[in-house]
Amino acid sequence: MQTIKLKWLFPIIGLCGTLYMQSASGVEVQGLYEVELVVKSQNADDRLFGLKQAFYSVLNRVVVSDNIARLPVIQEMLKNPTPYIKQFQYADLSKQGDESQDRIEGPRRMQVEFDEEQILKTLQSSQLALWDENRPATLLWIVVNDEGERQFYNPEFMPNVEAELSLASRVKGLPFVYPLLDLDEQQRVSVDNINKLDQKTVVELSQRYEAISTAVVNFTHRENCWQTSWVLYFDGHKTEWSGMCQPMRLSLLADVERLYQVLSSFYAVKPSASH
Repeated sequence: MQTIKLKWLFPIIGLCGTLYMQSASGVEVQGLYEVELVVKSQNADDRLFGLKQAFYSVLNRVVVSDNIARLPVIQEMLKNPTPYIKQFQYADLSKQGDESQDRIEGPRRMQVEFDEEQILKTLQSSQLALWDENRPATLLWIVVNDEGERQFYNPEFMPNVEAELSLASRVKGLPFVYPLLDLDEQQRVSVDNINKLDQKTVVELSQRYEAISTAVVNFTHRENCWQTSWVLYFDGHKTEWSGMCQPMRLSLLADVERLYQVLSSFYAVKPSASH
């Protein structure tokens, strides 16, 4: 892995790496300001484009707004991400040895760590609502309906679904937990009755996980797309929505964006004018 000096900056889209530390009061999300991307090459244009994409993904995790791209301060920050970068490094995507590390052309993997203190300093001066690393875990009861067969989500046997859930979770920095579905739970809940249970019963079933929010989610595979529906129980309220039928990745990203809006509107803090 090759470390690049700051003056060599800039990449192209990719995935966001986020870790979670569970506590009784919620989850401390670690890595909100870190992004891993895949870049087309190390040339200046590709690096700049990728860096802006990475920076946008970080800002989109911590700034609470219907559309952060419309905010003047965000637009200004994205013009030049350089002052907000703490460090980054390249790694080769191929299986080749270190002799390939110095080449400029070809796809590369880039890991970027942004400067939290500098970012927050700029954002707070603009009086934007922000959401810090302490976030509630959402318990997901997921029923997958694929080719007429309904079953509870099982990551061991559904690696594709697991990968898309993991990605959506990382993109918005939202931690998910899943029910154990042990014998006790199987006696009380099934794929046939989970959607019929009232709010009180769902919340009671979920208490053992100490999750602050709980959702019953249905994934239905149609001909060439996935239809999703969510019932979210949070803060004593029930919120329902259904997504468009589209590829699972797009469906889940849209659903998690909706979940983020609900939770962040409750937990986000707007700095006082004295900051």
